[in-house]
Amino acid sequence: MLFYNPYISWYSEQSNIVSHNPFILFATTIVMNQPLETVPDEVLAQRAKAGDRLAFEVLCDRSLPAVYNRLRALLPPEAVEDVTQEVFLAVVQAIPRYQQRASFRTWITGITRHKVADYYRQRGRQPVTSLEIVGEDPPGPEGWEEQAAVRLALRELPDHYQDVLLLRFSEALSFEEIAGTLHINLEAAKSRYRRALAALGERMKVEG
Repeated sequence: MLFYNPYISWYSEQSNIVSHNPFILFATTIVMNQPLETVPDEVLAQRAKAGDRLAFEVLCDRSLPAVYNRLRALLPPEAVEDVTQEVFLAVVQAIPRYQQRASFRTWITGITRHKVADYYRQRGRQPVTSLEIVGEDPPGPEGWEEQAAVRLALRELPDHYQDVLLLRFSEALSFEEIAGTLHINLEAAKSRYRRALAALGERMKVEG
C-alpha cells in the first residue's frame, strides 16, 4: 500500500536536489550507513527537507501504517485510500517547510487530521448508526472502526483524546508505548485513555 510512490519523482524535482552537492551526498551516506531503525524521524525529516530522497522514502515507509490505520478509524472504508494519497501528497508539498517545533509524528498527524476535516467539510455530516460501548475497551479495530457512529463521535473529540484512543486501537500500542509516544508518564497515559473513552461514550449518546 505505498500510496505515496507517484509523488516521489515530483518531490525530487521540487526539492532542488543536486546530485553532486557534497552536503546531500554526505547526508545520504550517513543515513545509508546506519540501520534504518536507528535513524530518528527528526533526523530523516531534516535530510528530506534538504532534498534527500532516501530519507524521505524511509519516513513515508515508517509513517504509512499509522496514517492508514488512523484514517481507517476516522473515515468510511471507501474513502481511506484516496485520503491516504492526499495526506502523502501534502507531506511532499510541506516537507521543504518542515520546522522541528514538534516531533515528525506529531507533524504528520496534524496533516492527517486536516485531511480528515477537509473530507467531512466537503461532504457534510453523514447519517450514523448507534453502537454501544461495553466494558473498559470497546471492540477491536476490525469491529468498532467500521461503525459510522464511532467515527463521527471520535472525530468530534479533542485532539488529545483522539490521539490516545487511536494509538490504543488503530495502532495497537501498549500503555507504555502510548506514554512514550505522547511524552507523558504511564499513569497519565492510562488516565487520559480512561477520560477519552468516557468522552467517546458520552459523545455517542448525544449522537444517538
